[in-house]
Amino acid sequence: MSTREALLAYLKKHPGATVREMARALGMTSANVRHHLSALLAQGLVVAEREEGTPQRGRPARRFYLTDKAFPPHLEHLTRALLEHLRHRGIPISALCPFFCGSSPDEGPLRKRLEHALAFFRERSYQPRWEAHREGPRILFERCPYGLLTRDFPELCQLDREALAYLLDVPVRPVQVGPGRPACVFALAAEPQQEPPAG
Repeated sequence: MSTREALLAYLKKHPGATVREMARALGMTSANVRHHLSALLAQGLVVAEREEGTPQRGRPARRFYLTDKAFPPHLEHLTRALLEHLRHRGIPISALCPFFCGSSPDEGPLRKRLEHALAFFRERSYQPRWEAHREGPRILFERCPYGLLTRDFPELCQLDREALAYLLDVPVRPVQVGPGRPACVFALAAEPQQEPPAG
């Protein structure tokens, strides 16, 4: 779980927490908490309200709350129930790929397929990008939209890999995945003489 996901998870359980409270609970400095909260505020995932009765001078004390954009109502509970059902029935999570991806893979060169895959994951808040590597392009997910679920359902990381392989129609292997990682990284087999688009 990334630092920002940890802040969102804390605010979900402790709405109205202050910077000092979050810093103490998460073992961070107040400056670091403020840095990440600034990004969450800019993304519209958090709102801040001035604490009543605080002095006018100096840094005003503020309490932070999640917006509806941060956690759509009831989806986490429904998602957990559906994942438990898949486990109970012995259905591999890869069976979701055609439904999760919503369409057949693009045809054409790797460049076109990679553009489509990056756009697909960008729309789903993964904050994807690619990096060149001597063995072929690597896809990085800077954010996991399922960060609160992956500790209990690590197969969601497998779904990301399966979806990439499905959309790109090339073998994909995990390089760095799982809770607590700063980014999830996947390596894909580059086709000869193909250059990926700018991420």
